[in-house]
Amino acid sequence: MLETINRKLERWLIGRGFRHPDTRIVVRNQIYVSLGTSLVIVLVTLLSRWSFAFTAGALLALFNFWTLARILRNVADGQKKSPFVLFLIFMVKMTLSGLALYWLIGVERVPHWGLISGIGTVPINLTVTGLMQAGNNKA
Repeated sequence: MLETINRKLERWLIGRGFRHPDTRIVVRNQIYVSLGTSLVIVLVTLLSRWSFAFTAGALLALFNFWTLARILRNVADGQKKSPFVLFLIFMVKMTLSGLALYWLIGVERVPHWGLISGIGTVPINLTVTGLMQAGNNKA
């Protein structure tokens, strides 16, 4: 079953333009980490505010990571998008992230450690995926 989900997600990511296998693996793992940990924490804490904060942070991190991977893919592939367009995409992403953080922290007053923990899924994913890839390259 997990292998079927993996294949479907891989095809879906390829359809979204993630053709390079290393990038696709990192993005796929980030989807698993963000959604999987959020689901577990929501179920364990029975829909607490902390779990809401964690899920919001994990989804915000996933959104930012996804957008950054797409921008870097465009730059690395040498696509003919102007630097201004890439800068505009980056600034819109940062503005949306800032507004989301303002709403979460200023309006909703979510527990900040839950939010920080959710955002922390990205460095954990990058570290684990990088170590796994390094181990696979040695074999």
